[in-house]
Amino acid sequence: PLFIHSASGLGKTHLLNAIAHRIRETRPERRVLFLTAERFMYTFINALRSRDTISFKDQFQNVDVLLIDDFQFLQGKTMQQEFCHTFNSLVDSRRQVIVAADVPPSQLDTIDQRMRSRLMGGLVVDIEMPDIDLRRKIVHGRYAMMNQRDASILIPDDVLEFVASCVTGGGRELEGALNRIAAYQQFNRAPVTLDLASMILRD
Repeated sequence: PLFIHSASGLGKTHLLNAIAHRIRETRPERRVLFLTAERFMYTFINALRSRDTISFKDQFQNVDVLLIDDFQFLQGKTMQQEFCHTFNSLVDSRRQVIVAADVPPSQLDTIDQRMRSRLMGGLVVDIEMPDIDLRRKIVHGRYAMMNQRDASILIPDDVLEFVASCVTGGGRELEGALNRIAAYQQFNRAPVTLDLASMILRD
């Protein structure tokens, strides 16, 4: 198994989607299933209500790669036991399980210790906060898309550098900062300066 964890907004869901897309592109015969933990729970509850847990279990037996997002939201003893059975069945038959969560397996306090141990038995990967170079690429990439949609949005290079330097979060925070600057420029119909950007992003 592969366990991916990071703070919210650093790209876990994008990475899972990219993995699923890549597998479908390079190995189209492989059956890929991508679910959130919430969707897993919802589907299982419906199967219990309709007394059709066999169909629920069967959908996982035909899967070559299972991707589960937001694993930290998996709750309830019965739900966790069902996931544990599914997980063990797939891993024991040498099929791939990829799980993403906001915290590493050791910090999944609501998850049974045996399940945490199984998750730690595979490869555990941490997505770290982007460094300044990656933040620059994100800022320039998001700005290019903004400018393509609306050529009247003009943010100078020194302001883009300021955003990349002072906003140290992930892609969402960087995009949010650019959106605020662009909105200010649009509403006030005034060029954006470094001082103005500093005032807009003071919080």
